[in-house]
Amino acid sequence: MSQRYLKMQDVLATGRWEDTPGSIYALESFAREVDYHAQTKLLTTLILDHATIARRVEQLNQELAQSRERLAEAQEIALLGRWDIDPGTGSVIWSQSTYDILEIDSSVTASSELFLSSVHPDDLTDVRVMFQQMVTSHKSWTTRYRLLMKDGRVKWVHVRFHSKFDDQGNFDHFYGTIQDVTELKKFEDELERYSQHLEQMVEEKVQEISESQMATIYALIKLSESRDDDTGAHIERTASFCRLLAQKLQSRPEYAAEVTDAFIETIYKAAPLHDIGKVGIPDGILLKPGKLTPDEWSIMKTHVQIGYETLSQVSEQYKQNEFLKMGIDIALYHHEKWDGSGYLQGLQGEAIPLAARIMALSDVYDALRSKRVYKDAFSHAESIEIIRSSQGSHFDPLLVDTFLQNQKEFESLYESITSLNTND
Repeated sequence: MSQRYLKMQDVLATGRWEDTPGSIYALESFAREVDYHAQTKLLTTLILDHATIARRVEQLNQELAQSRERLAEAQEIALLGRWDIDPGTGSVIWSQSTYDILEIDSSVTASSELFLSSVHPDDLTDVRVMFQQMVTSHKSWTTRYRLLMKDGRVKWVHVRFHSKFDDQGNFDHFYGTIQDVTELKKFEDELERYSQHLEQMVEEKVQEISESQMATIYALIKLSESRDDDTGAHIERTASFCRLLAQKLQSRPEYAAEVTDAFIETIYKAAPLHDIGKVGIPDGILLKPGKLTPDEWSIMKTHVQIGYETLSQVSEQYKQNEFLKMGIDIALYHHEKWDGSGYLQGLQGEAIPLAARIMALSDVYDALRSKRVYKDAFSHAESIEIIRSSQGSHFDPLLVDTFLQNQKEFESLYESITSLNTND
């Protein structure tokens, strides 16, 4: 072939082929031979390539089959089943694991209603709604619900839904997985019960510590208060008055947002701190039976600053403690007045913290009703008139309105606490 090829190439190059007898036939024969060899080479290449591709396809098919076996085995181990639904044809396909989870014989034809027949009656309505939503939802979502087996056992399953839509946004088909999570649910429930028990134990311990701390604080406060309080019940009464007034304010639109249940509980606990600064006032001034001199009065007024500084030092270690925050406001501002004539800051109106405004009214009512070294006790009626006359000057007008509307409760509360402490 190579010698003939060279010879023919020489003939064609010299142009002598036209004079050579039979050259036309020789050229045609040579062309056919060249074409035959080219086709043979191409065919050989194609056959070899096809064989290579076929071997690769066979290898991939084997790998795919192995992957499917591994996937089926993994699904069986994980108690995970797969299902596919084609609404166009109505065909439903379940994996063997799905049959196993539903405890249905695999010879039975899969269907949506057969799937739903295993759902616990209490969950059936919700599950039907979920299936209906799948034809409109463009996002994947998951849910848990119960199955009711034929023997009465309850299984928990975790189901994943995936919907597919065509290019026009029309619903195509949906598929998903179902997993038996009964044992996991038992573990989760047990963990939840343990967590709740642990939370309860922590809450009880915190409550115990908090109560012991509060008892210690109140004992120290009561010790300081006893220096100028004949009855020794001032702490209990003012704290109870603050709580009662805050409870009544909660129903007023002006204060509903601020006076929460937490606010009421906190002010009850923080109210006893209002005069803690009096521990720094000399007995000669604190217990003086007559009127104080201007200098003595200046010293007496510093008890709010002493209380503020004492509580602020503690607050540095407990910056998020609401009890201390409110205690600081009450200690520093409970002698401020609505019209700005109070001390020490001369705050006016709503610039005075609400807790301090509540404390101011509660403190004055108790002070008016109680005997002191410098005064006799006033009656409830006399005290009410004094408070009424100070509405808008000393006290927040809305607080006074609320107090007057519920004055009988305040009178009863004063008498019950006083009586209890007297009997003790």
